Amino acid sequence: MSSLPAVSRHAALGSTALAAALVLAGCGGAGNDASSEEAGTPVSGGSIVYATDREPTCLDPHNFGDMPQTYIARQYLDSLVSERPDGSVVPWLADSWEVSPDGLTYTFKIKQGVKFHDGTPLDAEAVHANFVQILDPATESATDAGYLRPYYGSSRAIDPATFELKLKTPYSALLPVLSQAFFGIESPKAMARGLEENCQSPVGTGPFIVKAWHRGQSVELERNPDYNSAPADAKHQGPAYLDSVTWKFIEDGSVRAAAVQGRDADIIFNPPPQQVAALKADPTLQTQEFTHTGLPNGIALNTSRAPFDDTLVRQAFIHGANAEAAVKSAYLGVYEWEHGPISSTTPYFKDLRDFYAYDKDKADKLLDEAGWTQRDADGYRTKDGKRLTAELIYSADTGDTPPADVTLFQNIQSAEKEIGFDVVLKPLPQDQYFAAFSDKTAYDGLTGAYWNSPTPAVLSIVFSSDSLKAAPGNNMSWVENPKIDELVRAAAGTTDVAEQERLYGQTQQIVAEEAYQLGLYPVLTRLVHKKKLKDVWIEPSEGEPVLHDAWLAP
Repeated sequence: MSSLPAVSRHAALGSTALAAALVLAGCGGAGNDASSEEAGTPVSGGSIVYATDREPTCLDPHNFGDMPQTYIARQYLDSLVSERPDGSVVPWLADSWEVSPDGLTYTFKIKQGVKFHDGTPLDAEAVHANFVQILDPATESATDAGYLRPYYGSSRAIDPATFELKLKTPYSALLPVLSQAFFGIESPKAMARGLEENCQSPVGTGPFIVKAWHRGQSVELERNPDYNSAPADAKHQGPAYLDSVTWKFIEDGSVRAAAVQGRDADIIFNPPPQQVAALKADPTLQTQEFTHTGLPNGIALNTSRAPFDDTLVRQAFIHGANAEAAVKSAYLGVYEWEHGPISSTTPYFKDLRDFYAYDKDKADKLLDEAGWTQRDADGYRTKDGKRLTAELIYSADTGDTPPADVTLFQNIQSAEKEIGFDVVLKPLPQDQYFAAFSDKTAYDGLTGAYWNSPTPAVLSIVFSSDSLKAAPGNNMSWVENPKIDELVRAAAGTTDVAEQERLYGQTQQIVAEEAYQLGLYPVLTRLVHKKKLKDVWIEPSEGEPVLHDAWLAP
């Protein structure tokens, strides 16, 4: 996060902190300040195929809230503001904004002369309708609700060009949060059709229009010839250069890699680790990488149920996991270990690796202290005749859980057996897996977890009791800790950079000491595309590809 534009009266988070984090990210070629890969004058025309792994359950990112939705939604939805790679926030559908001295009232001036794809004019009332839909429980917006519901008071259209948002408590992360595609602005006329139809064909103001969704195959996007609402940091204003984009779903990573090396795709998302070196060496291809901020891929420990309602057992599990070795082995050294509750690229990251480091002797002592002193015939610890067991649930869909993740879980399972901990791997159908997040009784122990976020305020979403009340399941460890609540509320209420760093640092310290979460590896956007496809970039709030500026060289 960063200082806001001159029209705003408050800073969100320190730009120095985020700029340093992005340097650590090593995001070569990513971001909207990146120069074109090669000199050249953009030309209009042509169509491309973008191949990705996961198909969204719904194209409307207000509903549910999963990353595959935002990657594609960024092509047809615009947001109020746009975040730059240095963390600054610049105008988009909002030309300007002011923040009241108490930090509770945000007044946005809405860009005039913009129309949604269905012809509906963009105005302040349309923006208000989006916030109403986002916060309506019927929309089932776990992500948007997690970000906004604990703070939102009310909103209204003062006049057609002026939208006012009032908060219950100050929320210094609000503007970076609103830059995400999860908060893309949709046509109120289209939203009124109902969730089912809006999921099939959401309507925005963006550079591309959703023409068709062929379930299980692709989404067809067509150039919006009237596009006039690009963000201030876009490489160009006006309509997209490309005529159309086929957003294709190819779950198998090896098939995606072969597609971009051949003729079946012009750009692909996240090839499997074993293909990365070959793709980077291919002289016809360009690779861009962006390491996301937020909660890294990891494992959440369900603190509401045995055995992880015992802090000693949680600590033992984490020290016994040998997570660093497990990650390097499963992902062939492509990923570094990300141990903490926020990634090392997130502002105010605090290195607390000693709390997560592999230490078999310490794990054994912790379990002895917790009373798990006996062993059964299979070598697992027991207490009162009961084996020390925990389920690790994950989606059986390989788009959600790639084979390397399964190998990673097996590596951890093997390490835990050495300390007498029986970790049972339990794949679930995708719908049951997603449903488990909002039901703490659905699993006894562990689940994979990550949360992409442009702000360290993600710590509130993932570990506060406010989050449990706002959208159960976002707090995947089911933590209720008054000290964490106090710290993250204070962090949300201040714009002082040093104070935010202190408060978020203390929050990370408590999470580490209490062993609520085990980080594994970073969330990464890796794009591989033909070199003839120019000016693709990765936006920094969620790591989404941006195709508005992309063009095909002759």
